[in-house]
Amino acid sequence: MLSSASYRLRIGVALTLLLGFGTPLMTRAATAPTGSIVVTHAPTPPSGATDEYRCIWFDPHFATNQMITKTEFRADTSPKQSNIRQLHHAIAYVAQSSVVSQIKALDPTGTKGWSCFASPLGPTSMGGLAALPWLAGWSPGHGADTQEEGYGVLVPANSLIVLQIHYNSLAGKKKVTSAFDYYSEPQATSTRTAIRNFQVAAAPNLPCVAPYDNVKKYPLCDYNKSMADLAKRTGSAAAQFTRLLDFVCNSGVRPATSADANARSAQCIAGPLASTWTLHSVTPHMHMLGKTFSLVVCRHDRTCASANQESLIVVPNYNFDNQFGYRLPTPVVVQPGDYFKINCSYDPTLRKLNPQTKNLPPRYITWGDGSSDEMCLGTLQYTLGAGT
Repeated sequence: MLSSASYRLRIGVALTLLLGFGTPLMTRAATAPTGSIVVTHAPTPPSGATDEYRCIWFDPHFATNQMITKTEFRADTSPKQSNIRQLHHAIAYVAQSSVVSQIKALDPTGTKGWSCFASPLGPTSMGGLAALPWLAGWSPGHGADTQEEGYGVLVPANSLIVLQIHYNSLAGKKKVTSAFDYYSEPQATSTRTAIRNFQVAAAPNLPCVAPYDNVKKYPLCDYNKSMADLAKRTGSAAAQFTRLLDFVCNSGVRPATSADANARSAQCIAGPLASTWTLHSVTPHMHMLGKTFSLVVCRHDRTCASANQESLIVVPNYNFDNQFGYRLPTPVVVQPGDYFKINCSYDPTLRKLNPQTKNLPPRYITWGDGSSDEMCLGTLQYTLGAGT
């Protein structure tokens, strides 16, 4: 299990109007990719679940360090597929040589894939998310990610790429054919600076709302029973992670009813930073109940008082089907001793209105890997140093 201290520095696990806080990171490739992987799979969730996290690795055969300049996850490339709602998200991870043996132990041939709720290194490996740096992320509405001129994502020689795809069987169980393209150039001859990813997260705690808040009639409205069901659907390690995140963000204090404070929101403070970074973009991510999202820098203030906050992004109308990463109009330098504060708000009544979730039993909703669970996640792209 991750320690609370390690989370405060890094939690490794995507808007409509942005009020001028950034521009979408979306363009189309003009040249052929360096390489691609094509995956065809029909969702096969565990018994009693409606989601599957499936991982597969592939070898890009990088004999030398490479800078990734562009990536694109192409959902539903098969002519017979038109409903991308079966795909909740996809994340490409860099598996450096130190973890290659662990990855290959999970799938020796790199053809079958494996179940990977929470962590590509397996459901019992909570350190897996931090051990595998993000290469790219996709969610509905997200297009190609082209790095700014002069920047790229470093992939060391002899690394594998692990592709994690979240299938949502609430939207269907047909075979889905997807592809991941990447574009690279050798680091030795590149003038690009390495750009990195950092995740900030908060723990949603959303009690059942009336008229569905009768615990005797709807037993999953009890927090502990909901957590037991989460463990059954996504694995015990995933449930442990949810409890850890709740402890770090809320000290384990959660709303008991929908009338309590924070019953429709989530927030958390991460930090302090130990080195100087230059921030370049932010990608928000929540699920189907998400309403608003914001992320701020707290200048040398663990309490994040308003006077010490600098806004990075505000999303006043979050749309799960239209998610983007946004480049900051001006890179923001953050210093040692700074913190990040993430805020998300939700509308729990949407659970009974959304076609995918309206027939599911009412439940106390927490952070979880399922489409019918929730998240509050912001992914920052940054470079080391000031003005880099």
